[in-house]
Amino acid sequence: MMKMLLVAVAALATPAVAQGLDGGRPDWSRATPITIEMTDQGFAPREIELRRTAPYVLRVVNRSGKGHNLTQKVFFQLARVAPSDRGWTHDGRISLKPGESATVRFRAPDSRPGGTYEFGSTTLGDAVSDYKGVFLMR
Repeated sequence: MMKMLLVAVAALATPAVAQGLDGGRPDWSRATPITIEMTDQGFAPREIELRRTAPYVLRVVNRSGKGHNLTQKVFFQLARVAPSDRGWTHDGRISLKPGESATVRFRAPDSRPGGTYEFGSTTLGDAVSDYKGVFLMR
């Protein structure tokens, strides 16, 4: 009886696994690349459009002469960050030293279209400047 139940559950789960809807690994080679640069003037670009649940490879590059971070706790909690990249998003923040870069693979949150996740840098001096950006959900 237990064996039949396991076979039935496996058969039902197979389409979801094949489509990556169960949290399975997306094909990262087909993920949309995104690059965000940290400069002395702020993030570039400041607006990033994302499709709900789509896979992305985010590359964040610090081109500034000082450290910065990209902080958005709720977004990184809801996004399905690849396990090997979770160290970069510790505490909802990607922190980079001058000249450093990080690559984070994630599947966008299943948020409502038109929703936004504003991100910024909490580095001293950045929080009071216009060091901000936004993820726009489509």
